Amino acid sequence: MEELKMRIDNLIESRMRLRERFSKEITLDPKDITITSMDEKFLNKAIEIIEKHIRDENFSMTDFRKEMNMSRSTLFRKIYALTNQSPTEFIRTIRLKRAMMLLKQNYGNISEIAFEVGFSNLSYFSRSFKQLFNVSPANFIKHHQPG
Repeated sequence: MEELKMRIDNLIESRMRLRERFSKEITLDPKDITITSMDEKFLNKAIEIIEKHIRDENFSMTDFRKEMNMSRSTLFRKIYALTNQSPTEFIRTIRLKRAMMLLKQNYGNISEIAFEVGFSNLSYFSRSFKQLFNVSPANFIKHHQPG
């Protein structure tokens, strides 16, 4: 019984570390992430699929679950268990993290970057960006300009 309890505690601890790592992870290129577990393989596949469709504002949960080859409820449970986000929030987070990278690289203006990552509504993009990073895209650019 004691060994079982220790294994359960270790599993819970590793899930919490993975959640924490994902929430702080800025790099979205799956090639940069070392695959060490089934959960990370799952997240890598999910990120890869989202990246493939990042410009497509019409990329839906239905499209995502079909490409992940999972039912809606199973996908929701798995994404939520690993990231503490719904699949919709997860997709939005990936898009916003990509937008942040593009802003850092001076890829273009805010509206170009918003469209590049699949947001057609600029005010929604700005609100979502500020909610995730606690800074508006315009202020982010001001603080991350070279020189």
